[in-house]
Amino acid sequence: MGPNEINAFDQTAPAFVMEEKKKLYNELSSKGKQEMRDGLKSYCEKYFESESYKSGKSDTFGYLYCCDLLGMCGMSGWMIFLIILIVLLCLAGAAAAFWFFYYKRKMGGRDEEKEIESTADTANTEHDITVETY
Repeated sequence: MGPNEINAFDQTAPAFVMEEKKKLYNELSSKGKQEMRDGLKSYCEKYFESESYKSGKSDTFGYLYCCDLLGMCGMSGWMIFLIILIVLLCLAGAAAAFWFFYYKRKMGGRDEEKEIESTADTANTEHDITVETY
């Protein structure tokens, strides 16, 4: 990274420069990548307050270093995974509540008890209706 690029995070970066910087960054060791991250952290914080970041320009030096190379923009994979997991757990909870409160009782919970009571009541009545009359 050159000294002009540090002070010009809002300036447009040519495509060939962006590809070259990505290639050089990928060749760095993990220690080198961590040193670069530590060195650029204060500059990226300034970039995040700039107008080019707020407008969503993706062809600037700031976007190249802070978002593409260092991955400081957007959500991480773990955050997306946790959101999906929470949504699935909510859906499972809603399905369990539906089964417990509605479906289970509709198909044989309290309704069975009422039918048993009602058949017991009709057996005790004094009206005899023979099968032949039907």
